[in-house]
Amino acid sequence: MSEKIYTSTVSTEKMMPKERLTRLIEDCENLRKKALMSSEALALLERHRSDLCALLDYYNTQSYHAANIKNEDDQNLILELQEMRAELQLANEALQFLDKQKTELMAELEHQRQAFEQQSREDGLTKLYNRRYIDTLLAQEFERSKRFNHPFTIGIIDIDHFKNINDTFSHQVGDEVIRTIAQIFKNNLRAMDLVGRYGGEEFVIGLLETSLMRAVLVAEKLRRAVEEFNWIVVKPNLRVTVSIGLAENAKMANHEKMISEADKKLYEAKRSGRNLVRY
Repeated sequence: MSEKIYTSTVSTEKMMPKERLTRLIEDCENLRKKALMSSEALALLERHRSDLCALLDYYNTQSYHAANIKNEDDQNLILELQEMRAELQLANEALQFLDKQKTELMAELEHQRQAFEQQSREDGLTKLYNRRYIDTLLAQEFERSKRFNHPFTIGIIDIDHFKNINDTFSHQVGDEVIRTIAQIFKNNLRAMDLVGRYGGEEFVIGLLETSLMRAVLVAEKLRRAVEEFNWIVVKPNLRVTVSIGLAENAKMANHEKMISEADKKLYEAKRSGRNLVRY
């Protein structure tokens, strides 16, 4: 719109600085005389933005600028332009500060979201999945294995005589035993497998793409790893073992039935003397 009403007829490319400033002044004055809308003035100033910055830099950095500008009106306008530039710089700095604050706030909110999400699915003591989240994952894996007719085995694991460990060595030692066993399980399972703390001294594992017979081998590996761990580093005279019950997805209606069956096998192992795997 502005170019149809008024267009500067003199190119500023080859002008000396004072001539370029004069042209800028004339352009703005013509806009005021023609009483154009403020948007027209803004559009013109936008076209002259680089010219304005160059001029102000020129007059700010050259020591002889006062000798070239003797007209009082010109000098006053330069001061006004310098003030405008300073205000624009302050506004720009404020916007940059707000943008930085916004970026930092968004990063902090994302960090808090991730921390909350982690807390909602993680057991505080062991950093394994908590019961609620591992249940969700086991249910999802049961449905997936059923849909594709793939094997899937769940194991319930209980620390033998855990109450005696707490009573004999203290609850702090008991907590360390739970943490250590959690780490043993993570070290001896595949990344694709599921492991969580089911409550107290009880753990649950989900062995993906694993038949019952192969799961027995995995469970025996875990049982031996716990039994053979050097528990003296935790507490002298400490000995720890686990009992494990397994159940496969074949002929099971849902993952809850698998857990129930694995739990029955666990107590079978307990009744048979503990430190055993039953399936």
